Amino acid sequence: MIFRQRWTTRVFWHGEGGSCTVDLEFVETAWAAKERLRLSLMASPDGQLIERQLVQPDGMCITIATRLRGADDLTEAVASDPHRDVLRVAYQRAFERHDRLLRERAEASGRALQMGLSDLDSIRATRSEPRLAHLVSSVLDRRGQAPVKYIFASYQLSDREQGISWCHFLSEGCFSLLQKFVQRRWYMNDLFLEYARSNSKPCRSDQIEIRSAGQRQAFDAFAEAGFAAGMISPARTAGESFVAYLLVAGMGDARNQDLMLRRRHTLRVLAAELVEWRAEARARAATDEYKLSARDIEVLQMLSRGMAAAPIAQVLKLSANQVHRRIYPEIVEKLRVRHISEAAKAARDLGVLGGSMRAGTSR
Repeated sequence: MIFRQRWTTRVFWHGEGGSCTVDLEFVETAWAAKERLRLSLMASPDGQLIERQLVQPDGMCITIATRLRGADDLTEAVASDPHRDVLRVAYQRAFERHDRLLRERAEASGRALQMGLSDLDSIRATRSEPRLAHLVSSVLDRRGQAPVKYIFASYQLSDREQGISWCHFLSEGCFSLLQKFVQRRWYMNDLFLEYARSNSKPCRSDQIEIRSAGQRQAFDAFAEAGFAAGMISPARTAGESFVAYLLVAGMGDARNQDLMLRRRHTLRVLAAELVEWRAEARARAATDEYKLSARDIEVLQMLSRGMAAAPIAQVLKLSANQVHRRIYPEIVEKLRVRHISEAAKAARDLGVLGGSMRAGTSR
């Protein structure tokens, strides 16, 4: 097993609602064979988040992020990680920084975000991943879902054979479950994703049809973790290329199951807010990574609508020759594709052609 490591520590200040929150991000990147691994530990005045990313040789990117409630969650993350030997130094460094991040959070608490908004309203106003996780937990906690355990899964669909180009899991109390989910490749045939792609209404998780032995194994693992009597709330963006679901664990008795059903509207709204947040965050990240300008995005949107070079040139107030010789080659180089005909699809797979967002609309 061959690996190399890269260590960075970054500090981000986010101005929100007239005040600031700070995220401390500790990142380590390593290689296991042809797979790229990345471990991040982040903190804000609201808490900590650990994020584990796996990029496969074909470009498929899978990210697990979970809110840390204490050192026990970090211990569980290490124990459940099949690549813990490769990331051993990273996890050691994470433990060393754990107490320091708690102190930083305490010191920054006076600068915590105070917008006077509800937790649901605050979701769209933050760009802090740890704060997002805190807000989700707060929404669920105030609606009787304590102890909180949830998974928000978002998938970028593509036209390639496996149908998925990217997936991200935000959770609380589920890191080991999601590690197993990824290791056994259950995301390739995710029964909850299947439900979210063809349904708009929230549903109890034990009412979803199971169609294969693999789905049965996955469901049994989720059931063992407390999700058998949970609630799934589908959500997706315009164009249906970005599909997500919020899965909230049940409390185990009939009274709490009825409570979840009565509060399914809140779960539905929460899922809608989260899918918009995630799609916009992904678009920002991809735009920054590929150094796409506002004009690049505009051209890609026109290409996605089937426009040819001449009408694109008219919109840009350029000649068709300039579009062919200057604009197209720049976009091709930035997106690392072979021809401009592949650019719109690549942009869709990266999530940079978002547009208006909607949740829970059936196909």
